[in-house]
Amino acid sequence: MARKFIFLLLALVIVLSIFGCAPVESPQGQLRVASLGSPNTLNPLFIRDNYSFEVVSLLHANLFTFNHETLEAEPALVEQWSVEEEGTVYILQLRDDVKWSDGEPLTAEDVAFTLRVICHPDFTGYHYALYFNVITGSRDYHLNHDSPLAEGSIKGIEVIDDITLKITLDQVMAPFLTYLDLFPLPAHVLGDVPVAQMEGHDYSLNPEITAGPYILNDWAVDEYLHFVYNPNYYLGQPGIDEIYYRIIPNQEAQLIDLKGGNLDLIPTAVKIEDVEDLKEDSNINIYSNLRLVYDYLGFNMANPESPLYTKEVRQALSMVLDREAVVRDLLLGYGRVAHGPLAPLHFPFDENFTSYSVDIQKARQLLDESGYGDGFELKLIVNAGNEVRENTALMFKEAADAIGVEVTIQVLEWQTYMELAMQGDFDVIISGQGTGIDPDLISIWHSQSPLNELGYVNHQVDTVIQEAQVSMDREERSRMYRSAQEMIVEDAPMVWLYYREALHAASEGLRNFAPHPEITFYKVHQWEIE
Repeated sequence: MARKFIFLLLALVIVLSIFGCAPVESPQGQLRVASLGSPNTLNPLFIRDNYSFEVVSLLHANLFTFNHETLEAEPALVEQWSVEEEGTVYILQLRDDVKWSDGEPLTAEDVAFTLRVICHPDFTGYHYALYFNVITGSRDYHLNHDSPLAEGSIKGIEVIDDITLKITLDQVMAPFLTYLDLFPLPAHVLGDVPVAQMEGHDYSLNPEITAGPYILNDWAVDEYLHFVYNPNYYLGQPGIDEIYYRIIPNQEAQLIDLKGGNLDLIPTAVKIEDVEDLKEDSNINIYSNLRLVYDYLGFNMANPESPLYTKEVRQALSMVLDREAVVRDLLLGYGRVAHGPLAPLHFPFDENFTSYSVDIQKARQLLDESGYGDGFELKLIVNAGNEVRENTALMFKEAADAIGVEVTIQVLEWQTYMELAMQGDFDVIISGQGTGIDPDLISIWHSQSPLNELGYVNHQVDTVIQEAQVSMDREERSRMYRSAQEMIVEDAPMVWLYYREALHAASEGLRNFAPHPEITFYKVHQWEIE
């Protein structure tokens, strides 16, 4: 009897270690969503990972939303807007019925406060340098504001009344409306917090006052986040009362929980080889859609002593991997080969544009001509748990061996992987890159961008993408972005691998789920669960 008890106890421990401690019951009005990893922050101004980006829309309300099919801007907190003075003035009119979860009204001052935080000298996020230094007076505020708080004023940010904000720019900025897809912060909560301390403030992990459809009830680190509906949400009570965002870092465990009725949604991360089997289950629905994301094999160009600093070496390495085979054999056709930074959903996308094809002989020739014909070693890092990326790494290792390049693969847990990526401690990295609603290439490909983590520099590209930003002519922007793409691909800073279809598996009882190219919880307030 004692041995039997010990055996049952061990079995229970194993089950809990695999499936976590989140509730397994499914009462009416509760949604259980799987995630492979944990968010790092719940403050939308300091997001640097996909999991944080995924959950902030549950807690925070954004100024705009963008249609899941057309990518056109739609009203959210901003009810009406106009663009005036040939594209240099934006008038935003907020809804007059929006409240924070504590009952305080959300006003234009909250939006102005959020913009001042971004423009503050002590701001530790990246939004200012990329998106908002074009606001009139923002540079002066960023350089000369001497208070630790986001107080005072910026000339180009004018609160007209409680629901109206006027933003004036120094110059035309074509994608600026997409930059305004912000989640305002509550000025009455964070107004007395020094901006230098805001990223590490308690609000980042326990934002008690928010304006989205849900509020945070509990966060068991590395297990789950529990959200309950916000009774003050401006669009009314959501169709689902509570959401458990369960951290299950194993895809097999996610699948078992879904089939066993202990999960309701696996967003974007369904294993491709499981799709056909899931389609045969009458209790599960499969959804797929293209996303504004490509996976890539990136080369670290920051070290002048590295072989990867030489363009011809990068070009050679771009000619060894059979990406058609990756899409066919690893994605099983649920995706398409990527050839550059412009995504199929972007208006400048050119169906006829192609990048490097497999040419081992040419690759060897390029290495010989660049002085690396005797080969060299590279360290490749990839995150554990993503089997497609792990197998892509193995295919690249084998392909690179054919031209005398020895690749050592390190498969790392997410946190370690992110740390090495941010430190630049790699030669080659397999990762994914979101492109954003607008095809603007500044954030990743400008030599001075804080998100240019591979160390790419081409000043001619800088000039072209800067000019594209200030043109309001869509055809002209298309021509310039296509030109920039040709130059970037010629430089071979990465191997664009594929645009992978997002595959979602949901319980049959989930209603009104609409896959979005960028947002997991798109219009989540309309979802229902039976």
